[in-house]
Amino acid sequence: MATVTRVNPTPVARGTVQATRELNMMKVVLSNAGLAVMASDAAAAKVTDAMGSYTGLFQVKADGSEIYMVVDNHHIDIDRVAGDIAQILDTGAYTVASGVATLSDAQTVTVTVVTDIEAI
Repeated sequence: MATVTRVNPTPVARGTVQATRELNMMKVVLSNAGLAVMASDAAAAKVTDAMGSYTGLFQVKADGSEIYMVVDNHHIDIDRVAGDIAQILDTGAYTVASGVATLSDAQTVTVTVVTDIEAI
C-alpha cells in the first residue's frame, strides 16, 4: 500500500461530518402555513433562485416544507439564508435571529447547519 501524507489537519472521525472545502450543508424548515409556504414549483423556484449565487446543490422536499442545500461557506450563515427566504415569502416586516425568520404573520422559516448527514 502506498504511503499517504495527510494534508488536512482534521483527523477522520466516523459519524462526524468532515469538511475539506469551504462548503456547508444546511436544512431549511418552513412552518408550512400562512406565508411560510412553497405550495407550487413556481413558488419554490422563486426561493431557490434567490439563493442561487451561493447554493451549489439543493433539493426542495416534494411538499415544499423543507429545503436541503449545500452552500458556499464564504460569508453565508443561517441568518443570511433565513433572511433571503423571508424576503421572498413576506412583503411585510419580518425578523431574523439565530437562523429563524419570523414572518409578519408569525409563521417561521428555520435554517440549521446539518451536523449529521446520515440522519437526514
